[in-house]
Amino acid sequence: MKTKLLLSVLFMALFATSALAADTYEYTGKGTVTFNHKVHGEKMECSSCHTTQPPQKIAITGKKEGHALCLDCHKKEQKKGNKAAPKSCSQCHKK
Repeated sequence: MKTKLLLSVLFMALFATSALAADTYEYTGKGTVTFNHKVHGEKMECSSCHTTQPPQKIAITGKKEGHALCLDCHKKEQKKGNKAAPKSCSQCHKK
């Protein structure tokens, strides 16, 4: 029984990790926003964005969700001195 439970947990962890491991995602709207998952994952904890257990892919369906998740985080990072986190529209929205 414990072996089956352990294998199930291990399988879920591996599946969740591989499902979230794609390098880049593109969101289109007012210019294309390219999100590099690998770079973000190297700089911050997964739980910063993925709040569920196991972690799940985040679907950003519009400007409100994208700005709430991405731009708010970038503003916080800038306040901490992280100059790599862009805040201006043109730094993220490439035409």
